[in-house]
Amino acid sequence: MVRPARGISVFTCSFALVACGGVEPTETTASTGEATAAPSGEAESAGESAGESDVGEALRPSWHEDVAPLVYRSCVGCHYDGGIGPFALDTYERAAPWGAVMDEVVQAKTMPPWGAHDTDECQSPAPFKDDMRLSDDERRLIADWVAVGTPEGDPANAAALPEPPSLELKDTTATLQNPTPYTIDGTEDHFVCMVVDPGLTEDVWVTGTQMIPDNDAVVHHVLTYIDPDGASDAVVDAEGKFDCPGGFANLPGVQQMSTWVPGGVPTEMPPDTGIPMPAGSKVIMAYHYHPTGAGDDVDQSAIAMRWTTEKPALTGYVGVIGAAFSVGDDLLPGPNDPGGVPVFEIPPNVSGHTETIVYEMPEGIPSIPIFSEGAHMHYVGVEMKIWIERDGEDICLLHVPRYDFNWQRLYDYDVPVDQLPTIQGGDKLYMRCTYDNTLENHNLVEALAQQGLSEPVTVGIGESSLEEMCLSLFGLASALPLHELL
Repeated sequence: MVRPARGISVFTCSFALVACGGVEPTETTASTGEATAAPSGEAESAGESAGESDVGEALRPSWHEDVAPLVYRSCVGCHYDGGIGPFALDTYERAAPWGAVMDEVVQAKTMPPWGAHDTDECQSPAPFKDDMRLSDDERRLIADWVAVGTPEGDPANAAALPEPPSLELKDTTATLQNPTPYTIDGTEDHFVCMVVDPGLTEDVWVTGTQMIPDNDAVVHHVLTYIDPDGASDAVVDAEGKFDCPGGFANLPGVQQMSTWVPGGVPTEMPPDTGIPMPAGSKVIMAYHYHPTGAGDDVDQSAIAMRWTTEKPALTGYVGVIGAAFSVGDDLLPGPNDPGGVPVFEIPPNVSGHTETIVYEMPEGIPSIPIFSEGAHMHYVGVEMKIWIERDGEDICLLHVPRYDFNWQRLYDYDVPVDQLPTIQGGDKLYMRCTYDNTLENHNLVEALAQQGLSEPVTVGIGESSLEEMCLSLFGLASALPLHELL
């Protein structure tokens, strides 16, 4: 199961005072929203008078009749016993004491944890799958429920509950674990690749994957690869591992299969699409580990995979593009460039700093459907926009206006393949990343503390957690031989 990194509040800073500071949840009324049946504008606490007003009228909205379906659709997938949420919200008794906190974070749009938004400068080219965002009316419903005292309502009148979204890969074929435990020590980031042999005796096509982090405090990101020709055999040691700078498996012939970042959900191919994995292939899991600075940590993560033996019509291709280790002519001029010369450098105590990368697709590449998009930066990043310029027009693929390292994911477009946005020869792909290198950035404060620092430092491009990247994570689907074209 995916779990967000420890050390950063799961419900963001607004929740931290309640979840981490030892303060019990209260049932104070919300400052926003209007009650639909509040007696004389006064709110009652949860359960008082069996959810009735002082004149005997049932208070609305109530849990069973109004609020529970919304919470099940957008919250219970994480907030259940044993889930990644710090508390359960699957019953009235569990949810009501957290009403005021729920109201605060949904009004701030920090929960549910969904980074992709339509903004004045970016409208998504298609709806997203499993979109957890709440509408204005749904946020108002939560506010109104809190304003009338979080009443339970009558279970006999309960609305039907939707099935909570699952963070698990469905119909898993195999689960492959790191061959040996790995110890993360010191204060320096670790980059290591683990090799696993799934024992394939026939060709298969991968249709879904899901990383299962063992120690979520230290797993910064994981890229997984298919090694069809055994290139890793020459470098892997007796413990099934080898060094891979930056957490990338740069070996001949390997093909990326998935990208996992904190907050990630299963990687799912579109219908009738798969990534080829020939018989005899090895699986490489390339880890970037970020030590906590609190002593030795041990990780032995795993990957769940689903594959089919029937060749699908389309080939899936998953990858990353942008600024990871170095930049060249693809870096555009930006603010704070010394002498006006483009350089990827974020000065300390500066917010609103941007770095923009542009990649031009070679001419002659036919139109290729894009089925997913994601944004990746480190702890200084706070916003990212990805768009295509084609024939003088902009096609916005993704805007994450409130980027949070602990809640990254890939966003899958929810339309048939023939309606997906595309990229083609001559297109210019832009990635604009915005950074906040000040102590107002709570993710940076946490990262600095783990390195024994208390003040911001100059941040350049690179692989460590106190360096930065500006990357687009993408998924493509096509009948073309994408591994040859791209």
